Amino acid sequence: MVGLKPLNSAAALLGMFLWASPASATSLFSDNFDGGASAAWGDQSRDWRTTGGVYDAGNPDNSPITYTDVTTLPGLTDFSLSVDVNSVDDGGVWLRSSYNAGSISGVLLVTGGSTGSNNGLYWHTVVNGAFSGIQQAVGIPGLQDSNIQLRIDVAGDTYSAFVNGNAVAATTLTTNLFASGSAGLYDYSPTNGAGFPLGQTFDNFSIADFASVSEPGTFALMSLTLAGLGLARRKRAMNPKQAT
Repeated sequence: MVGLKPLNSAAALLGMFLWASPASATSLFSDNFDGGASAAWGDQSRDWRTTGGVYDAGNPDNSPITYTDVTTLPGLTDFSLSVDVNSVDDGGVWLRSSYNAGSISGVLLVTGGSTGSNNGLYWHTVVNGAFSGIQQAVGIPGLQDSNIQLRIDVAGDTYSAFVNGNAVAATTLTTNLFASGSAGLYDYSPTNGAGFPLGQTFDNFSIADFASVSEPGTFALMSLTLAGLGLARRKRAMNPKQAT
């Protein structure tokens, strides 16, 4: 019977150990808005409410800017956020944001946008309530008025937005303006003023932190195994007639 060559064995075992030590994400917060919004939401600006299991602002506008965030997580750094966006119109997600007596700073990913005329995604950086110009805009055919699942990964200075489980980011922003902050929601889509959403709403909001997890002793065991394979290779080199 022909066995694995030592180097091939080492590669296979290394692959096994790496597979057994995946990166994992730890859930920090989630809300499906069934029965109302979590008490963790700040609802700081523009009358946020829950209607029929979805969340939106009752009086969306930019004077003052519409804002709500998860107040129990004020110092997020690297994290992943996911949210279902219904009837995409003009709204978005706040990242590494802060709200101080009405002054808002942070990164804002806008969905739809341009008062409902933009069929895509784009970014703003906001400092003390002042919006940057539109950054890294991307058109997405059919986005407007659709229901989407949105995920945003924040790592270092990079913010990446993924739509409907796509493995390739739809748009990515790089900025070093904000090292940490909260996460929340933005709304600038119209309502009918009667307590029912008319335009973009949000559901199934969650935040996860990233953590690298490995089995105890994995790397020590891997080192011993690879060392043993190296010794076997040297013995095989010294005894070239040994059966394989």
